[in-house]
Amino acid sequence: MTHHFYETCAYFTAARYMRTAESLATQVFRPTGMKPAYAYIMLALEDRHPQTVTDLATTLGYDRSSIYRMIQRLAQRDFLQMTTIGKAATIDLLPASTDFLRTANQCLTTWGNLTDTKLGPDKAAMTHLLTVNNAKLRS
Repeated sequence: MTHHFYETCAYFTAARYMRTAESLATQVFRPTGMKPAYAYIMLALEDRHPQTVTDLATTLGYDRSSIYRMIQRLAQRDFLQMTTIGKAATIDLLPASTDFLRTANQCLTTWGNLTDTKLGPDKAAMTHLLTVNNAKLRS
């Protein structure tokens, strides 16, 4: 039996793409000194802060436990603080995050330019479809 999933399975093709994208993003975001996921969190907080752990996890598509673990590491670097009131944990940026965010934004611009060049006009359609289809799978 010959399998066709190498090019037709939504799960396996997306996973292969993500492994490639993660490898490239790790190189591009290296100047931050952290994995791209940490820049992702910080950039989301730069856009809107404070946020709860739950809101951030929902927005970024991570489990709350993963966000919480990454936030603890960012807090150790004094980039943000987490305030717990009851069961809700709110995260906000601290002044020490300024340099990290400057670097992360530069890396994001580099990443955008790299993917514009490599993906060309397919990039906009692909990211739109990924966003739409992600919402469908989550509902």
